[in-house]
Amino acid sequence: MSVGAQVGYHDLAGFGRRFVDVSPDDLYADVVYQIGALDAVARSQGTRVRYVKPHGALYNTVVHHQGQAAAVVRAVSELDPTLPLLGLPGSVLLDLAEDAGIPTVREAFADRAYTDDGTLAPRSEPGAVLHDADEIADRARRMVVEGVVETTSGDTVAVDADSVCLHGDSPDAVAAATAVRAVLADAGVTIRPFA
Repeated sequence: MSVGAQVGYHDLAGFGRRFVDVSPDDLYADVVYQIGALDAVARSQGTRVRYVKPHGALYNTVVHHQGQAAAVVRAVSELDPTLPLLGLPGSVLLDLAEDAGIPTVREAFADRAYTDDGTLAPRSEPGAVLHDADEIADRARRMVVEGVVETTSGDTVAVDADSVCLHGDSPDAVAAATAVRAVLADAGVTIRPFA
């Protein structure tokens, strides 16, 4: 098992799923604090933080927002530039991380809807979060084996990912994870941790 720091906006009431127009310096400080605090707890238990992933609205914002993406990259770079940073393929975040020499992990989401431009559909839209375990498993298979995902319009868009995310905060999470593992195994895909 690997411990990852899922860093986000200071938005407890919104679970980090609302955009916060925070300055890059303040975001940098928040990210440093979050990684450092989790790493201290992890070390007290004999392990450490092994990767960093923005959470919620911050994840979606750093796809295009130069200032906030740079703040996250700066925090990781100054704390531990060997920590892999997860993000959406083609995002400003991953471009800046690669420029800084930080290992990157391109991520796909089996249980989220995609738009035609390859970004995640906002959670405020109907159908943005998928719940059917069989549908999620088939999407994961197509992402991994075929390198595509069906969008909200019914088209397909290319997906070039190193990791597939399944959210654990829905009632269907265990069934979806079980179905995804089985479908990928049947397709001959070796499942292994990236960190």
